Amino acid sequence: MPIADKQALIARVETLRHSLENQPISPVVSQARHHCERLAQAILQSHAEGLRFASFTLNRLMQQPDANLGEPSRKAARELKEGLEAAGLG
Repeated sequence: MPIADKQALIARVETLRHSLENQPISPVVSQARHHCERLAQAILQSHAEGLRFASFTLNRLMQQPDANLGEPSRKAARELKEGLEAAGLG
């Protein structure tokens, strides 16, 4: 994956992580933040399996009906998913 693509994806992960920091602490928020870190590391290391696992887990966490995440976090998660899909990783 080209460096520019990695940087763009990392920026989307950081946007999501930052929006999650503004959410009230809950198990879902804590786990989502953890998986943002894992996803960023997998992207940097071009670790395909780690990337798929972290992306899948993060996506499922963000879609939980009882997550009660605000629109900025949901929007950031959608944009991250779209970026991963556009890069052929989603």
